[in-house]
Amino acid sequence: MGTLSAGGRFFKNEELDIIEQQRLQALLEITDQHDKEVTQLKSRLEAAEQKAEKLNKQVKSADNELKNLRASNPDRMKKQIKRLQEQNRTLTTENGTLKTKQKQLTQQLNANKQELEQLQSEKAEQEGSEES
Repeated sequence: MGTLSAGGRFFKNEELDIIEQQRLQALLEITDQHDKEVTQLKSRLEAAEQKAEKLNKQVKSADNELKNLRASNPDRMKKQIKRLQEQNRTLTTENGTLKTKQKQLTQQLNANKQELEQLQSEKAEQEGSEES
């Protein structure tokens, strides 16, 4: 017995089996082709990812080099030198002021020591004269 097709023609079961086999064969070929393309695309994707990774490393390296170049930029160095010189002048002035203050305090200490010694000797004399 046969099966009626959309066009109104009857097909035998053997013909249907052959058509089905042809369809399956075509699907297998399409699947094989698809698998090959997927494999190729995966390979290309891996290569592109490796290339992107290399480029990222190069970008990081270039960024580091740029930072180093900016750090050693002559204009920037001049500004830094001026800033450090100004700091040095300020600290030198401060140091001079502190040395002067130290000198004054040392003189004051020495004067106070001398006065203390004089007072102690006067006290000792008074105690000695009171005992006699």
